[in-house]
Amino acid sequence: MARILLEIGGFFFLPFVAYAAFLMWQGRHPQAAKRMFEQKALLVQTLIGLVLMALVVLFIGFTDEVHQGAYRPAVFKDGKLVPGTIE
Repeated sequence: MARILLEIGGFFFLPFVAYAAFLMWQGRHPQAAKRMFEQKALLVQTLIGLVLMALVVLFIGFTDEVHQGAYRPAVFKDGKLVPGTIE
């Protein structure tokens, strides 16, 4: 679950990181990246990030395997670990 949250969060923060990298690439002072939060760019980046997050959530939801049944957790049986299964 943490992996999925990190992937979704990564897509949310991608526009912010890309814009900051663009400002530094332009040869401006690195402090220009801090000023982006004072301009309208923050609103646009937030909207782009939210759209990317929604698309990733939909993609994961539609492409994930459908598991039906109950999960039987892993157990130790005769000194060996028997992996969990979905029954």
